[in-house]
Amino acid sequence: MVNTRTVVFDLDGTIYQDTAFYHDYISYLVEGTAYQAWGPRLDAFAAGVFAGQGLVMNSFYRSQRVAAQDPDEYFAALTAQRCTPRTYEDALVQEGIVYLGDAWAVVTYLGTTLGLMDDGRGDALYRRMRCKMEQDGMTGSPRLKQAISRLAGRCDVIMMSNSYEATVLEFLRQLGFEGLFPCICASANKPHGMIGALVARRPDVFARAETVVSIGDHAFNDLMPVARMGGRTVWINPYPQVAKAACDVELASLDELADYLDGLS
Repeated sequence: MVNTRTVVFDLDGTIYQDTAFYHDYISYLVEGTAYQAWGPRLDAFAAGVFAGQGLVMNSFYRSQRVAAQDPDEYFAALTAQRCTPRTYEDALVQEGIVYLGDAWAVVTYLGTTLGLMDDGRGDALYRRMRCKMEQDGMTGSPRLKQAISRLAGRCDVIMMSNSYEATVLEFLRQLGFEGLFPCICASANKPHGMIGALVARRPDVFARAETVVSIGDHAFNDLMPVARMGGRTVWINPYPQVAKAACDVELASLDELADYLDGLS
């Protein structure tokens, strides 16, 4: 039995789940643009991706802008942009590609390839979605909160997010999870900065790599860096029909995650 010493949590899609946010996101994305009439088609296309159709999740795609006259031409061009970096290291440094590892990556990819994320528009859209989630009264899972609290009494628990610290803290407050995580590492620059951030916190963290567990829904950002160091990985995946990501454990729901955490020793 491996004694777990460090557990790293992602934020979005890991300690909360919202599989319907993309409807609002796409509506906001095209609002007031030349693509506004495309909204329903883009929404249906995204739903298909999450059902395992169209684009292949947990794959890399070239992210250059696509010039198309209609949605059908655009969707055909997107599917042709799938690519496969030769190695993990190539994927880390190659510009102009994106890994479709979660729902946020998919809808952001649509915005990027339509040319709708420039001049701060992408950041503004993200903030608008956060406000919408707060207005909708999103709350965290009490069962998961209790499991994380118990876990923090047994090992080193870290929240690691690419979002700014203020964004992370505010979102944890909305979930009712304020003060839950003893360590918060924001603006973490995952995957590139993940290992460095963990080593900076505890230099010997990977001396016994099998005692480190990383939990997240975006395999390239959250899981692959730790897996390559010899750590264990837990993939949170609410989309049963998509292509699978490499991981040690796959979980679909927050209740399953709570049970898993309670079983860690």
